Amino acid sequence: MSSQNSTSTNPPVAGAYTRAEILSQPGSWQSAIDAVISRQTDLKTLFAQHRDRPVVFVGCGSPYYLDMSAAATYRTLTGKWAIAVPASEILFNLSNVIPGALAPLVVAVSRSGETSELMAACRMLKAERSCPVVAITVSENTTLSQIADVTVYIPHAAERSVAQTRSFAAMLVATLATVALAAGRTDLLGELQAAAGQGDAYLQRIEPPIAQIIGRGFDRMFFLGSGLRNGLAHEGSLKMKEMSLSNSEPFHFMEFRHGPQSMIDEHTLVVGLVSQHARTAEIQVLHEMVSLGGTVVAIQPPSDDPATAPFTKITLPAGFSEVAGLVFYMPVLHLLAYHQAMRKGLNCDSPRNLHAWIKLPDVSPLSGQ
Repeated sequence: MSSQNSTSTNPPVAGAYTRAEILSQPGSWQSAIDAVISRQTDLKTLFAQHRDRPVVFVGCGSPYYLDMSAAATYRTLTGKWAIAVPASEILFNLSNVIPGALAPLVVAVSRSGETSELMAACRMLKAERSCPVVAITVSENTTLSQIADVTVYIPHAAERSVAQTRSFAAMLVATLATVALAAGRTDLLGELQAAAGQGDAYLQRIEPPIAQIIGRGFDRMFFLGSGLRNGLAHEGSLKMKEMSLSNSEPFHFMEFRHGPQSMIDEHTLVVGLVSQHARTAEIQVLHEMVSLGGTVVAIQPPSDDPATAPFTKITLPAGFSEVAGLVFYMPVLHLLAYHQAMRKGLNCDSPRNLHAWIKLPDVSPLSGQ
């Protein structure tokens, strides 16, 4: 196996690229909206032509976790069937994930547009089932764009660091905007535009408390998120592993009570991606984790809760629906991982054993799948 790493030089300060990319996210959110709007006619036409097809969101690594939230959003907004699938599962377990002769519309998300499994999966679905493909990427003139029927290319969102931060958030915004178009919810495009406009002030507000809490030192982290936020909880956990080499796991809020909470002690950080509609139950779980000795960060929509709480609250900007507000969770997760890496003296620009994208010499689907 050979691997590719887009980071060719190191910055003068370890982690400098990563921090700059996290803090410049709002501009990439705007680029993502602009990219979708520039292709909205083609996207609307493609989804209309294939309105009766189910939708499969496909990716590898971080984009797969993005796909989990995107598929949940698609189901919520359209009332139609959609799933998220790792590209390797399409190659090697196709009948398990897309049964029979089902021919879905494919939304392929990739930072590089070159990852081997994803290219092979998209080619196979087009060749064997005539699946139309929408590509969402931050890289220009890629193999994926040659395969796709419609490509949403987001400029000004690529990274020099290895772990996906700015690119992930930009592709999340573009994917949510694409789903909004498919659902006929153009009002959400306006909300996403407004989110980009509030991003800089939001980032300035949230970094100091994040740095302060990470300074306490933790041995393990848990990321709790349900519904639209479950994929983002997975991504937060992955970022913590990638950037800071820390033990972390994601869970649904209520599922965390069914066994995993036995791991809570005074060296544990629990990060809750709180929703608006289920916040009462989710906040109760976080209170329970405090009572067990854990330290808690709640990323939550604005509420009328008392100002004092036994945990740190990162409040999302007001006035956004749950769909448009999803992007605001990402800088918190990224900054948590960044500051944990800095506390441990690690260079999160170039994490151990990781590369910006993976290229395998031969990826072939198994026969009989």
